[in-house]
Amino acid sequence: MERSTSRQSRKKVVAVVGGGLVGALNACFFAKRGFDVELFESREDIRRAKIVKGRSINLALSHRGRQALKHIGLEEKIVAQGIPMHARMIHSLNGKQSPIPYGRKGQYILSVDRANLNKELLTAAETYPNTKMNFDHKLQDWNAETGLMTFAR
Repeated sequence: MERSTSRQSRKKVVAVVGGGLVGALNACFFAKRGFDVELFESREDIRRAKIVKGRSINLALSHRGRQALKHIGLEEKIVAQGIPMHARMIHSLNGKQSPIPYGRKGQYILSVDRANLNKELLTAAETYPNTKMNFDHKLQDWNAETGLMTFAR
């Protein structure tokens, strides 16, 4: 997408289609780098919805995920809400249980609420003045040559 500000200069706009975990995180990264960002999400704003549709299972947040959150200033907030998981439990056919650690002694991954993480990422993206959020916008068509996007509302 491009917005015409004058005939000689055009400001590039990054369109992010999808306001889930990846889309909201990418909107933060692009906005932080100074791009104008327009995020389009087919669902209503999950921060205001009475019922949130989507995946309900918790997310296992690894070191790499924590680094991404750290770059946008959310790591401490999300980690404080997480539950450490030090190992996975293997159940054999004879009933024996065997833990398999996720890393070395003292290392763990975090179980975090997926919906809450998504809400926090959307809120973080919205704090950038160069970000515009568009909910209830389902992408119908896109032209790679012109950048024209068609949405159903």
